[in-house]
Amino acid sequence: MAIRQPRGRTIELLRTSIVCSVVSLAALLSVAATGTRQRAEPEQAVFGTWRVTGSICPTDCAMSPAEADAWRGRTATYQRSVARFADHSCQSPRYNVGHWPADGRYGGARLWQVGVTGDSVLVIEVQCSAQRRAGSDPRWQVPGAFLIVKDRDHLLMVWEGVYFELTRR
Repeated sequence: MAIRQPRGRTIELLRTSIVCSVVSLAALLSVAATGTRQRAEPEQAVFGTWRVTGSICPTDCAMSPAEADAWRGRTATYQRSVARFADHSCQSPRYNVGHWPADGRYGGARLWQVGVTGDSVLVIEVQCSAQRRAGSDPRWQVPGAFLIVKDRDHLLMVWEGVYFELTRR
């Protein structure tokens, strides 16, 4: 036997349902807008010309301090049409954006050890489909292909255990 609700109660439930639908739609639109912003972040975060201005070896590094210091002054360029670090170049790169917790680890080091502050950090992986790569690994296996955005004018690039700081020019 079905229970019949009074007519006034039915209208109230209908109004509640509509309000919940509108709130859900607003939340979905907010998520969609955030996704659009995340796709635009490489342009704002890394596009431009950068210079290696320092390095730190918070854990075991394959380079000596003198070798790492010799990288000072090398330049990197990231644009929609090209990614370049020193003599490595990629035409039509793809920039994959991610977010990591700032208290996380990369390469054995805690990110706060290399000057990352805040709750999370933007990381960008440069992929280069035009370059040959070993196996099925889609990453561009050269210096400058993995970037940690420290702030608007500073990136971290990790190579052989060394965290190189890049400063916007």
